[in-house]
Amino acid sequence: MVTVAASAATPAFVPSKVCSKCHPAIYKEYMGSMHRNSSVENDPVHKAVWDKHPLKAKKKYNCAVCHTPTDTKLIEAFKKGEPALPEANRIQRDEPIGCATCHRIRSIRTHVKQNQNIYNDKPKYYYAAKEGKTLKETVKFHEVSSFFGLSKTTQGSPFHTIDYSNKLFANGYICLGCHDHKRNKHDFAICDMGRKKAAPSTRQNCITCHMPQVPGSLSTITETKTHAFHGFAGVHVRPDLLAEYVKIAVKPEKSGLVVTLKNEADHRLFAHPLRLGQLRVTIQRGDKTIEPEPVNFFTRLGHDGKPAMPWVATEVLRQNGIDAKETKRFLFKTALQKGDEVTVTLGYFVVNPKAAKKLGIDEEGVTRFNVLTSKTFFY
Repeated sequence: MVTVAASAATPAFVPSKVCSKCHPAIYKEYMGSMHRNSSVENDPVHKAVWDKHPLKAKKKYNCAVCHTPTDTKLIEAFKKGEPALPEANRIQRDEPIGCATCHRIRSIRTHVKQNQNIYNDKPKYYYAAKEGKTLKETVKFHEVSSFFGLSKTTQGSPFHTIDYSNKLFANGYICLGCHDHKRNKHDFAICDMGRKKAAPSTRQNCITCHMPQVPGSLSTITETKTHAFHGFAGVHVRPDLLAEYVKIAVKPEKSGLVVTLKNEADHRLFAHPLRLGQLRVTIQRGDKTIEPEPVNFFTRLGHDGKPAMPWVATEVLRQNGIDAKETKRFLFKTALQKGDEVTVTLGYFVVNPKAAKKLGIDEEGVTRFNVLTSKTFFY
């Protein structure tokens, strides 16, 4: 990735509501996204973690760099070592991560602790990806998505300049300033996506999976049949759009039921340390419902051998996950009988119920079990 020196001052960003005039469909999706809901004002999980974080007492909201980069006043205060706490203002409420935030990322500075977004300082100068026939001329074939190409030219609009030459918007690296890894003050990786480069045949990256093409024009000026989904499919929004990247196979055996899970994504499933994934089997036998013990996918962080919050963690006490491109088999020791209706479900809790209780989170959207993909068959 290209790295450049950061600007001395944090750039000001145009309000996202301005973008809605020409991009109404995209703006509507954005308003329901976790980018719009990433602040302590809008995200109960982020608020619960921040309320217990020791930096709150020190008035150092260092989460702002990713969670509220549009709040430039807060960012500047943090840079200067001044008291920096999120306030209940318009930016925190309406667009902690705005449209212009992502579309002005010029490059990503990689770092072992966490990456950094480098923004351009040109007003109304935005980067984007678009379909085209020139992708082989500008970047290696395996670096681009199946939906996006690149143009060597800079094209304007009546309201702003669009630069299509930034490769980050085609190869998916644009997301990795925030969504790659994070180490705490103990130099311990509290979150790592465990990314694995996709094979050339898949042309898969963050954009193709989490911003798939959906019906609707990208703008009122340039009519298109589809556009990239700006609700950002994930555990909070439209998880069904991600179901195709996890395959379930079921095989009855004498000793029970073997379920095979194949993770076709290029990163680990349920990588966030607060997540709890579950593989559930339900057997309906006439009027009787049988539910074997589910398989849990989780990461339990600790310090000195005991469970600990991410900011003090120094070790992984226990972990069970599915890595990028990994296939795993699980045996449920319940012998099937003729006529059984079997449903296999892979789902998740946004926050592990035990952690949610400890953090004092009781919002239904966080505590409920969410289905990612499910398969039913009759024996």
